[in-house]
Order: sequence, then C-alpha cells, then structure tokens
Amino acid sequence: METLGNLLQIEQDIRQAQSERAVEFIAVNDTWRVMPYRQASLWRSTDGQQPSVKIVSGLADLPGDSPFRQWLDHAIAHVMRDAVAGKPQLVTADSLPDELRDGWQEWMPEHVLSIAFPTPIGGTCGGLWIAVESPPGEAELALLERLSWAYGQALWAWRPHTSVWQRWRVKIKDQSQRKLLWLALLAVALFPMHLTVLAPAEITGKDAKLIGAPMDGVVAKFFVKPNALVKAGNPVFTLEDTVVRNRNEVALKSLAVARADYLRETQKSFDNDNSKAELPAFNAKFEEKAAEARYSADLLRRAVVTAPEDGIVVYSDPNDWLGKPVQTGERIVQIADPKRVEISISLPVSDALNLEPGAKVKLYLNASPFDTVEGVLTQSSYEPILVPEGFVAYRLKADILPGEAPPRIGLKGTAKIYGAWSPLIYHLLRKPLSVLRRTFGV
Repeated sequence: METLGNLLQIEQDIRQAQSERAVEFIAVNDTWRVMPYRQASLWRSTDGQQPSVKIVSGLADLPGDSPFRQWLDHAIAHVMRDAVAGKPQLVTADSLPDELRDGWQEWMPEHVLSIAFPTPIGGTCGGLWIAVESPPGEAELALLERLSWAYGQALWAWRPHTSVWQRWRVKIKDQSQRKLLWLALLAVALFPMHLTVLAPAEITGKDAKLIGAPMDGVVAKFFVKPNALVKAGNPVFTLEDTVVRNRNEVALKSLAVARADYLRETQKSFDNDNSKAELPAFNAKFEEKAAEARYSADLLRRAVVTAPEDGIVVYSDPNDWLGKPVQTGERIVQIADPKRVEISISLPVSDALNLEPGAKVKLYLNASPFDTVEGVLTQSSYEPILVPEGFVAYRLKADILPGEAPPRIGLKGTAKIYGAWSPLIYHLLRKPLSVLRRTFGV
C-alpha cells in the first residue's frame, strides 16, 4: 500500500510540474520511491537523433565532454536499438560490444534496467538508465512500466511545438507527399476565377439634366434647398441682375429715342426729298436699338433659371455658390429623377481591366456596409480623366438591376467590377508583373 501511494504521489507531482526540467528531475530522483536503485540517468532523443544524457541522480551537472557521459551515451544508443517503448529491459555487460565493456566494469553494477518513455502518438521522447544492485521483481517492473507512460506523456506535453513551415518541410521531404503537394499547387494555380477590381463609386441620377450659368455673373439667390423636389418651370436660382436690368433700361430708352427720330423723319419725308433719302438710315438705327432691347430683355429673363423637368435639385450647399462669380455654361445644379439612378465609378488607371458592357458590378455602400447593390456595366470611357478625388481614372457607368431598390442619390461606396475568367496564378502575379514592366520596361 505504501508503494502504491508513492506511485500515485509521483503521478500527481508529474501532473503539477511547472516545467519540462521539473518532470526530468522527478523521473531520476522520485522513481527510487517505487524501485530502489544506486543511480538513475535520464536521456532524451528528438527527431531520430542519438540519445543524449540530460540529468543524472545525485549530480548537479554532468559535463558533455566527461568520459562517463560519452560512454553512457554510446551504451544507451546501443541498447535502445531493439528496445520497445514502455517495456523494461534488463541489461548486463554481455549485452554490450567489447569496446563498451571496460566502461561498464568501471561505472556500472552488475545489472542495469533500461526503459524508453512512450508518447501518445507513438515513438519515444526519452528514457531511464537505472543502475540496480539486483534484478527487480515483476511488481516493480509493472510499476516502472506505468511510470514510463506517465513520464512520456508529461515530457511529450512539454515538447516545443514545431511551426507550420517546419511541419510542411518534413512533408516535402517525402517523395510521395511532394508529388501530391505539386499536384495540389498546380490545381490551385489553375483554378479559374473572375478578374475583379475595386474602385470608388457614387450613386448619381441617370440622364440627369445639368443646369449651368446662362451668362457670366454672380449667383444671387437659390429658391430651393439641396435635394428638394421641383416641378418643371419652377425657379431654381437667380444671378445678380443689377447690370443686366440697367442695361435693359438704357436699351429701352435708346429704343424710344430711335423710334421718335424715325417717326419724325418719316413725317418730313412726305415733302422733303433730303429726309426721304435719310429715312433708311433712321430705320436701320431703330432696328439696331430694337435688337439691343430684345437682347437685354432676354438676358434679364435668363437671370432667373427654372427647372426644365420634374425631379430633385442636386447640389452641395447654397453657401458654396452665393456671391461666387460664374462663367457661361459653368455647371451649378442638376435635376435628377430619384427613381432613375445609376452607379458612377472612377476606375484608377493602375487597376484598369479590359471591361466590356454587360460586366457584373457590386456596390458596397459606406452607409450600409452589410448590403450590396448589384448592377451591370453599361459604359466605359476610352480616355482617363483627372477626377475630383485627385487621381487619373476611367469613368464607368452601371445600371442597377431590376428589382433593386434605388439608393439615394449622392451615396458613396466601393464598387467591385467583375472581368473575364482567368487562372488564380494570374490574379496573384498581375500586379507584380505590371510593376516590373513599368519599372524595368521588360
């Protein structure tokens, strides 16, 4: 009962050990509690290497160049060739070759018990070389066999874990594994995938009506707020009309003067040949002033810009335009139908693909990252332009698929455009090869 209690205590100490060194210390020193011996040596071996003594009972340190350790390493290596893990083996001087027997006579008693520690996955992770005064009994051998499994489990658990690269390196060394690996890599490299590219995108109105400045001037007032609904003919904004109004008043006054002169000369022409001769000149001057009056009146009417159709008014902020001088034709607002939208994509030149109309498009909106808007490519520009974001890009247009709820105009996100099918290896090497060609001109 005392021996069984010692066995259970040793197993508990092994489970509670805080390090691999602590397990080794227990193995060479506490095993004596279940089977007395003169001296015990613990050896370790990894990855098929020769056994090497790590620790000896009763010794604080065993130099690697000492004759005793060198002889012990060779003796253990010879005995362990035919050993079975977890099975004790009784060793005598007759078990060793002639060159090792002299060392036996100097350092070992008549009998030595050798046992290798088995691991849960097969193989060994070390063992004990126990010098005993007499051959142990069957009960002691059974206890030692049980302890060897406990020591092997503990030392295996404290083993240094190999990296993924090291495990793959071992597999690559195997010829059959190497062939399977090459076949797997070839299959993965040739796996067909869609060429895809990501680009910034925005929801814009389809066939939106652009409204620009009708003439040179300064924006004076907006009649509608951004994204407000308007009807056709409703005023949207007006330009400063002080100059145009004064010019129109002057033109009207000049027209009245020219009309009065023309009428006077018409009356005088009935009895005055000279007045009759000058009448065409007065008529031409009158028509000139009339044209100037019509032109100034037209400018005055054009100062107030109206909506050409029903829709929403899309522009940034009134404060961005009020008091700002604009030139004729400069875009200020656009009128768009909120139910007819499209995806405007700015594809950087460095990421350009050979895209054809009909290509699949997915839009991931910043405002709704878990939802996607699917569309189909309808237009791709041939020449790149400098976009407001500050890079050169191709302008692409995509229609939203039927059944998709039209997003709000102005929402931005990232568009994923699908190109042609190509092997996976091309996906991985397309960018590096492009950089090499631009850098070295290959």
